[in-house]
Amino acid sequence: MRMQDPVPTPTPAELKRATDVAGPGEPHAMLARLVGTWDLAIRMTSAAGETTDEVGSVVGKIILGGRFVVLNYRFTMGDESVEGVQILGFDRLRQHVTSSWRDDHSTWSVECAGALDPKAPERIQLRGQLHDTTTPGGRAFRMALTLPAEGGDRVAVSLHDTRDVREVLVQTQEWTRRR
Repeated sequence: MRMQDPVPTPTPAELKRATDVAGPGEPHAMLARLVGTWDLAIRMTSAAGETTDEVGSVVGKIILGGRFVVLNYRFTMGDESVEGVQILGFDRLRQHVTSSWRDDHSTWSVECAGALDPKAPERIQLRGQLHDTTTPGGRAFRMALTLPAEGGDRVAVSLHDTRDVREVLVQTQEWTRRR
């Protein structure tokens, strides 16, 4: 093994920059609009074009000093009960929104990221690779998330998968804030 060069000691300016990008900012405040309890309506579309409607709930909480929002999902999929966890954040170093998904029906994660649109920051487009038993090497997918207005009570989500090298809408979600 070759000895690695030691990590250089950061300058005061580098330390200040690290501190500046480590804390939450305005994008985190936007994501915090997802905090609360939501009724969830899901419409899924199969490869054959058949749709099914399911219901559930989402509970959003701020974690890690305002840096992330954790969303705890509970919904049905056919006769199955599903529990999922999504963590959303804004990476100030890379300047993009991040999402990580886990659920009780798999052992793998779904990761995606996307830049904020300065003209419409409440509409977030995230892209990633969906890995599953069909395509363990992954295939492209996209998640579109529309945040509620300040004090708003609606969220819209759409999930787009890749089938036969084209993107198709496979799921929509409508969230309504519980009062």
